[in-house]
Amino acid sequence: MLSLLIIEDQPAVREVVAEIAGELSEHVQVTQVGSLEEARAVLVSEEWSGLITDMSLGDGNVLELISKLNEEGVRMPPTILMSGFLTSARMAQALQLGIEHVLAKPFAPDVLLECLEKMLSKHPEAVAPAEKKPRRPVRSADRLLPEMFEMDRRMGLVYRMFDEIPSHHDVSSVCASALNLAVEVVHAKGGFLAFFERNQHKLVMVANQGIDDVEAACSLDDTHFHALIAGEEELIQSSVDDPKGVCWPDLKKPHYIAIPVRLQGISMGVLCLLEPASDEELKGETKQILGLLVKELDTLLDNRAVHAALADNMRETLIALVRSLEARDRYTRDHSGRVGALSAIFAEDLGLEPDHVDLIRTGGLLHDIGKCGIPDAVLLKPGRYTDNEFAIMKAHPAIGDNILKNMDTMVRERLMLRHHHERYDGLGYPDRLAGEDIPFEARIVCVADAIDAMTTHRVYRMARPLSFCVEQLKNGSGTQFDPKVVEVAIAAIERGVVNTQAEEQQNPDGVMPISALISVKTEVRNYG
Repeated sequence: MLSLLIIEDQPAVREVVAEIAGELSEHVQVTQVGSLEEARAVLVSEEWSGLITDMSLGDGNVLELISKLNEEGVRMPPTILMSGFLTSARMAQALQLGIEHVLAKPFAPDVLLECLEKMLSKHPEAVAPAEKKPRRPVRSADRLLPEMFEMDRRMGLVYRMFDEIPSHHDVSSVCASALNLAVEVVHAKGGFLAFFERNQHKLVMVANQGIDDVEAACSLDDTHFHALIAGEEELIQSSVDDPKGVCWPDLKKPHYIAIPVRLQGISMGVLCLLEPASDEELKGETKQILGLLVKELDTLLDNRAVHAALADNMRETLIALVRSLEARDRYTRDHSGRVGALSAIFAEDLGLEPDHVDLIRTGGLLHDIGKCGIPDAVLLKPGRYTDNEFAIMKAHPAIGDNILKNMDTMVRERLMLRHHHERYDGLGYPDRLAGEDIPFEARIVCVADAIDAMTTHRVYRMARPLSFCVEQLKNGSGTQFDPKVVEVAIAAIERGVVNTQAEEQQNPDGVMPISALISVKTEVRNYG
């Protein structure tokens, strides 16, 4: 007996596919599930002869599930993947996962049966040709299957519009997600979303798909979008037979659909879809879905703009608090600013994205905010700490974490505040995390913090020279510090981007006092 599993979240579609698959042979047993959660359970616990699955379900993407199951060593059966639209990236992922059979919705029942026969023909229990049931005649109801698939596709697009796109927290991700969905709506080969900068009278791409070697900005006058930006048109559709002007300089795409993107009713940009599948005038449900999409984008961008403004105000308030805190002690003045700048340099050198670099810069700026909860008698003490005083000072990472705990826009910054004094060998504080368990951003801030502590003056010692700093980083690599971060830090020092007071105010003999060198050996445990 051949066992066949069907994964499809639309019951009507699932029933029809199961009925068609059951006609293959009386030796085929069909099981249906309606979610990835159910699918995972049965794929892990049972052996299957074959799998028919939709790509996008309500609780996720089946390709991601198959990838995770492969990593867990679960043997996947031969698979037929059904999809209303597969991007080139998703198609490549499917092939990489060993999926050889892909059916583009909508398809006729006979197409599914032929694909099933081909897929199951190599199975040890495959039915011999003589044992197969005679193919049933085509029924008039069969035409309903393509219509059901198209209805399912549209429902899926609307669901994703109100579930997938809002899940993104930054403007660039929201725009990229909206563009990807719009491309699927009209089966386009690519597209772009551009915002209009009125003061410079130019369009700037904020998201694009399937476009290479095109300038990211251009004058509005170099496009055919004046009427969209002016609010005079709701849609421009150009075809090979009816060209309506250039959609972007050097982009030779005569067939495109363009609609305005608005914020609070004011045209702020253009969504342009290149080479859609049909030359016919955009109308009906497809036009309605695109209209819903730009309205949702309007709401989301408006919310993100307000949210970003509040987050920026909150961030600036916290940074101002840190600066006022440091201004009380001339030895730590501007310490956090330097740590933020150094952290950003190391993050860039590690190849992180600009948004990630900015996040780490902010973490560096705020890393010592918890010191506002340390008594002045300890914080401003003009000398070395006793063991009890040092224990009090060690509370500042947890205090900083507590300050940000109710600020949902600063979740990742909290991790840097809490863990910038953890050590790679697990002997740090407050949680004694080790190695990769320490958030990567915190490991970067930790090194930047130590460098600034070593290369600036303190009440009990002079600033150390960079040569000493490099030596300490090498000695602490793999114990106090992450080796990867140490590597880029030393490289940054060697190329001259790390400044130090020691080089400018070294004592006349060019040698550090013996007392200062002695203090170094005891202080290395807690730079910063």
